Amino acid sequence: MNDAQLANLLDAAGRGDADAFQQLVVHYHAALRAVVARRIGAQLQSKIDPDDVLQEAYIAAFEHVGECDFDTPGGFYKWLEAIALNELTGRLRALHRRKRDINRELGQPAGVADTSYRGLLADISAGDPTPSRQMRQEEAVAAVMTSLARLKPDQREVIRRRFLLGRPVKQIAAELDKKEARIYQLCHEGLTALREQMVSISRFLSGI
Repeated sequence: MNDAQLANLLDAAGRGDADAFQQLVVHYHAALRAVVARRIGAQLQSKIDPDDVLQEAYIAAFEHVGECDFDTPGGFYKWLEAIALNELTGRLRALHRRKRDINRELGQPAGVADTSYRGLLADISAGDPTPSRQMRQEEAVAAVMTSLARLKPDQREVIRRRFLLGRPVKQIAAELDKKEARIYQLCHEGLTALREQMVSISRFLSGI
């Protein structure tokens, strides 16, 4: 993506265009992931997954669509990086506070999240390769993560528990104190929204 394209996306994102915002985040995902992975370091790679960190960072970032008034794409990247590193700092502090039962306290072990996002991508595609046909695997994972960040919180939580953590609907209903029918409904709504967003972002990526 050239400087003019980035500038146009930045301008649109500043006006509240969530699609443009997502395209910017996907563009910078590889660089962000490298920074986060480097900060985690080899010794903690089995404890904290960079994709878990970035998923929460993207959710936080999407809460401020329209508030990112930056003069340059570099400023946008630094802002996004700061959010990601702040999330990582919180996880590192939690890791030091809770040395016992780390996987239960902090989520999935490293490596599981990336595989789960790929699995979720397959579920979204459901036999139709359109959402991922033109994307590299790294882009596809970034597209899934940013699309998840755009879901309504209750939809995202159900999708996370069902497809990323692999929990059965009955357990999710008990955990969230909702009827199983409502869990199925939220799951259907979330997957539908994800498919629509993936088609949209894949068209953009295939045009780069």
